[in-house]
Amino acid sequence: MRERVAYVVSMLLFVLPAFVQSGSTAFGSIRGDLFTKGTNGEPAFSPGVLIVLHGANTRDTESDAQGTFAVDGLPQGTYEIETNAPGLYAALAVEDSGDTSSTVSVEMNLAAVTSTTSPQPTRLEAMDCAFSRKVHHA
Repeated sequence: MRERVAYVVSMLLFVLPAFVQSGSTAFGSIRGDLFTKGTNGEPAFSPGVLIVLHGANTRDTESDAQGTFAVDGLPQGTYEIETNAPGLYAALAVEDSGDTSSTVSVEMNLAAVTSTTSPQPTRLEAMDCAFSRKVHHA
C-alpha cells in the first residue's frame, strides 16, 4: 500500500507542474498604427518609425509604409509602447492578455526639448568679443 501511495505522489510531482505551466504558454500580439495630426487636423500616417515594446520581453519593430505595425508572440503582461522619430515621440501602455491580439492607435506628438543652452558665452566667444572691439577716438 505504501508503494502505491509513493507511486501516486511521485507521479503527481511530475504531472502537476505540466498542468500549471500549460495555462501560461499562450502568446498574444499587439498591432496598431502610428500617426501625427496634419496641419488640417487630419491624421497623417508615419512610415518607417522605430517602435519599442518594454515589458515581459523587450521587442522592437518598424512601422510599414501605411504606418501600421505588429509584434507577435508576446507573453501575457503590460507593455509600454515607445516610438521615436525626428522631433516626434509617443509612449502608451497596453495590456496584452496573452491569447488575443490587442489593437492600438498611437498618436505621435512633438518631442520635448531635452537639452538647454547656457546664457553665458563660452570662453572662446568671450575672447572673440574682446578682440573684435575697436576703439575710435575723435
